[in-house]
Amino acid sequence: MADDMFDADDDVVGAEETQPGQKRVGFLPGVVIQILKWVGIILGGVIFIVTVVVVTVNFLDRGSVSQTRVPQSEEYSADVPILTWYEQVEELRGSTADEQQTTYIVEPFLGYDGENSALVNELIVRKIQLIGIFNDYFGSKTVDDLKHKDVVEQELLDAINRMLRDGRVQDIVWGSYQFLPF
Repeated sequence: MADDMFDADDDVVGAEETQPGQKRVGFLPGVVIQILKWVGIILGGVIFIVTVVVVTVNFLDRGSVSQTRVPQSEEYSADVPILTWYEQVEELRGSTADEQQTTYIVEPFLGYDGENSALVNELIVRKIQLIGIFNDYFGSKTVDDLKHKDVVEQELLDAINRMLRDGRVQDIVWGSYQFLPF
């Protein structure tokens, strides 16, 4: 009876056993089936991840405003010339014309056309006069007058260019522009 119990397990309905020497019935070998199974699992995982990323990105970008290019006005699209800078006027210090004594500390850089070598030589020769123009200007103004940098720069450019013979200074930039109560 014990032998019958083990013999019954061998009789599986619909199973075909291959005997040695017989050809196996089936379309693909077992290794190819395993490879295809893992490729399918990996491909399914990649598709799932890409879908989650796309849905998340679209959800997060739903409320944002798209950026478009703003047309530039002529004022901003004008070509700014490349200047050479005269930096030999060191930091200047002095007192303003205020009742409460205020010390100014300024360091001007003068922008000019770099191809004009005569202007460079003139700026070098007139360095002491440039220092005098800056000291006279800042010494004769109050702090309230000097807070308007665009006016200060234009007035100084006019004064400097009246002195020069071989060219024009086109811009002034400040390395330091401070006013300290004394």
